Amino acid sequence: MALRIVRKSVGLRPRTFGGGRYQLAITIGIFVAYFVDEALAGPGGWRAMLGVSALAGVLLALAVLIAVESPRWFAKVGRPDDARRTLVALGAGDEADARLAAIEASLRAEHETPSWADVFASRWRTPLEIGLGLAVLQQITGINAIIYYSDEIFAAAGFTTPAAQTEATTWAIGGVNVLSTFIAIAFIDRLGRRPLLLAGLIGMGLSLAAVGFAFWQSQVGGGGHNASLGVVTLAALVVFIVSFAFSLGPVTWTVINEIYPGEIRGRAVAVATATNWGAAFLVSEFFLSIVKAIGQAYTFWLFAAFCAFGLVWVYVGVPETRCRSLEEIERSWSRTPGAASKLQRS
Repeated sequence: MALRIVRKSVGLRPRTFGGGRYQLAITIGIFVAYFVDEALAGPGGWRAMLGVSALAGVLLALAVLIAVESPRWFAKVGRPDDARRTLVALGAGDEADARLAAIEASLRAEHETPSWADVFASRWRTPLEIGLGLAVLQQITGINAIIYYSDEIFAAAGFTTPAAQTEATTWAIGGVNVLSTFIAIAFIDRLGRRPLLLAGLIGMGLSLAAVGFAFWQSQVGGGGHNASLGVVTLAALVVFIVSFAFSLGPVTWTVINEIYPGEIRGRAVAVATATNWGAAFLVSEFFLSIVKAIGQAYTFWLFAAFCAFGLVWVYVGVPETRCRSLEEIERSWSRTPGAASKLQRS
């Protein structure tokens, strides 16, 4: 467990990162939260919910205490033997010395601690745009709006009782989200980042369009609930969750942690993460207001349009980073214009 924590900060090939496990932990947390909320529902239950959340914070603090430092940090503070041992433990094998040499060469190029201005320097504009774009795209395609307001969505689709809404949310959203993340874990290093992103965006866009069409048909038919609306909405949202869980969910964080050069990686990832949460806030804050303003159908079609835009943007601008070390990816940005397209073709 402790070794897995440092995989994303090591100069090993991306297939060893286990980046999907990060997203898997998130989806398991969401799934468990649905069960806890169901069990604690009722007057005053929110106090117990907050108490259970505090327990998760304590467990995270304990995990940090047993985590090991990354090989890059060991090399940075002059402990190459510890760095080599950690590389071997992380699966570098006979390549440990070569990886350590690459890490040390990368560190020698970092003459001083970068400033925030360095993060936004023109030479790193391409990876910064890719990271921020993926961070925003992950949210504006509607995932957290659906997770946060799934009960309201299912209620509008004809699930009339709180029990039916909760059951649909727990299994169609929470359970499917967990299981589908294993697809990314199994194939992210076999198929690559781009194929998963492109396939996921197609599935997300089509399923969101189907949900919008189901709500539109209901409105045209007088706005009443019917069995077909509920079935179509449930099935389409399952497809949406599956598509997100093997693509934008885990792959976004894998790519964000791979594309930035070592000298700005920490701050650049922080900027991308802050941007992601900022987009999540805006989507979750205004989702119900948008539904009220333009209706369920057009709201889901809006999310589908963002998927279509994201599909084109990923196809044109996001490179493939599979089977490349962090140092190789970093060197690609400093070559000639078109380095990203070279990564895509290889």
